[in-house]
Amino acid sequence: MFRKKKQTNIIRQAVDFDQRLLDRDAIKVVQTISKAGFEVYLVGGCVRDLLLGLKPKDFDIATNAKPEQVHKLFKRSRLIGRRFRLVHVMFSARKFLEVATFRSGQVKTAKSGVIVRDNCYGKVEEDVVRRDFRVNALYYDINTKEVIDYIGGLQDINDQTIHIIGEPLVRFEEDPVRMIRAVRFQTKLDFQLSDEIKQAIHQQASLLSNISPARLYEECIKLFHNEYGFQVFERLEKYDLLKHLFKQTRKNEFIKIALNNTSSRIKRNKPVTPAFLFAVFLWQAQNERFQLIKQKQKSTYLAMSQASEEVIISQIKQVSLPRWLTARIKDTWMMQNRLEKMQPKKVEDILASKGFRMAYDFLVLRSQSINPELKSVADFWTKAQK
Repeated sequence: MFRKKKQTNIIRQAVDFDQRLLDRDAIKVVQTISKAGFEVYLVGGCVRDLLLGLKPKDFDIATNAKPEQVHKLFKRSRLIGRRFRLVHVMFSARKFLEVATFRSGQVKTAKSGVIVRDNCYGKVEEDVVRRDFRVNALYYDINTKEVIDYIGGLQDINDQTIHIIGEPLVRFEEDPVRMIRAVRFQTKLDFQLSDEIKQAIHQQASLLSNISPARLYEECIKLFHNEYGFQVFERLEKYDLLKHLFKQTRKNEFIKIALNNTSSRIKRNKPVTPAFLFAVFLWQAQNERFQLIKQKQKSTYLAMSQASEEVIISQIKQVSLPRWLTARIKDTWMMQNRLEKMQPKKVEDILASKGFRMAYDFLVLRSQSINPELKSVADFWTKAQK
């Protein structure tokens, strides 16, 4: 099926990928850059997934063309980034393809070891060692239909193992986010982490605290908005990484059923929102805070409101949450008390309120996990919608 030929430790594996798994826009971008005389490849996770027979969610492109040169080739494109200079080629309001220039091994780091700038361009042979894991360091030449492996990624795919490129302690120090990426890839691919990666994560989990809360928000979406969210959650907990993302969160049946419900919705192509999951993650902390405040504050509404604010403020110090999201979280929590009262005169107003559906789903999952006594309440609101 495959043809292999070795050339100074470089493996070129001929593969004719299923055209249904390829992105036509990505192929067009590669062809445009290639016709302009530049070296260009599909690279990273998309090549890995194609080799595994999976349909990639993203198609990344690497080239020896400078960002400004790529930008000139595409009318609908934009230059982004400071730490990493990239080009986004736009196809619609929601779709873009990322094009990166090959980088050399020269990077600028802060005193902590974290990379702060990496815009020294190089050759593809240098670019490969700047990538994180060997399974993500594969390049695909669409002209020759060959996967090019400089560092053992093909062997790792065969062995179903994830190795980091370089020394784990150094690479995680450069970018601690690689630790949670390792866990995500381990779960997604059902591969094993190398012993070196496991040891390094246990030693360096606390380095996640050096990452900006805004960046961790984007990474958390990737961690939990997929078909294996609860398995990721358990592994983050196992490796002591969870507390550096959600220090107020502890595993319970509510979280398990919510993550599995989200995965099920994604499998069925139904919409999901991070506001729901984060509301679930922080619900126990909100309840505990509410009980303390309620001892001094007679008003249930004011106590709930204060508890919500304090828990959210504590959370955004770790993972930044947009205002629209924290508003939806708080609305969902505040509506739980209104739903539990089941006041007949207010049913129509509650059903018509903007946040009802999310609050109702939240209540139903509570009744199916940590609050079975609320089953009759959930049934009441289910019938009220008919």
